[in-house]
Amino acid sequence: MTVEQRLDQLEKRNKRLTVALSMTVVAMCAVVTMAATGDKVGDFDTVRAKNVFVENAVMAQSVAVISGENKLAVSLGVAGDGNGTVTTYETNGSELFGKILVDLTASPNGGLVEVFNTAGEDVVQMYADDYGNGVVGAYNRKGIGRTLESGP
Repeated sequence: MTVEQRLDQLEKRNKRLTVALSMTVVAMCAVVTMAATGDKVGDFDTVRAKNVFVENAVMAQSVAVISGENKLAVSLGVAGDGNGTVTTYETNGSELFGKILVDLTASPNGGLVEVFNTAGEDVVQMYADDYGNGVVGAYNRKGIGRTLESGP
């Protein structure tokens, strides 16, 4: 075999290896790109963090805390008006979503706290009135009760 034949053979081999390497790199890039756009789902026993920040409330409307009995105990969320809410639920019933016990949210004048009895009736309210004064109301199961407003 002459030197020219050997060089031709080496050039052809080099060209085949270069094409094979290029195809391998393209395939690896495709795999990485597909993996980067897939859904990310993780199930963990424990998550520990100093801070949790949800940047886009449209993506995560609420965060739920589930009790040991696999029932909703607390939810942190965003109401329809964009204000934050914290709601606690009873967990001793047979349903996943028990009755609301306490609801903290916003009213047009400020914060609003509502306490419900086990029948789901609103029996205590605390909120700010139109003038920015505090109001506390306590009611019986029929909605009859008293409201305490701050005086002049």
